[in-house]
Amino acid sequence: MGERISPYRRAAENGVPFGIYMTAMSVASIFTDRMPLLALVVLVMMLCTPFVIYRFQRRYFIDENGFTEFAALWMMGIMTFIFGALITGLATYITIRWGRPDYIYDQANQIITTYDQVPELKNSEMITVLKRMVDEGLLPQPIEIVLNMFWVVTFFGSLLSALTALVAQRRITTNP
Repeated sequence: MGERISPYRRAAENGVPFGIYMTAMSVASIFTDRMPLLALVVLVMMLCTPFVIYRFQRRYFIDENGFTEFAALWMMGIMTFIFGALITGLATYITIRWGRPDYIYDQANQIITTYDQVPELKNSEMITVLKRMVDEGLLPQPIEIVLNMFWVVTFFGSLLSALTALVAQRRITTNP
């Protein structure tokens, strides 16, 4: 039996391809207003995310000959999300800051336009506040959006990793 690999090390190794995967999702979602087909790509990738994490966890479980506890698989999943979110955060920040500097402003105006077309929502307080935010330049900065994204991804990644770890640690079957 070879040397055991730390779940943290494995998470760091998995974090790079997972970060690229999440970056593709993030950048595609930023450009969905210009290319609506990207919304379908983002949706499919989001639905595949549990399977991607499961594959990482299952591969680690098998590499460790089935001697990996639930907590180690869960931690590996959490850390994979964290390392991936760091890569995604950097790429998303660069995209919003320099690739699409008007993205936040465009999204706010799109919401205002959409809600103004609905008679029940036309004079709602939310639209009034959003219009004021746009007029006074109070929209969030790209770094604020990226930091919020990081914490949301980490939180939901933790929950998802717990569920996939339960499935990933099923017994290894060997052929006689």
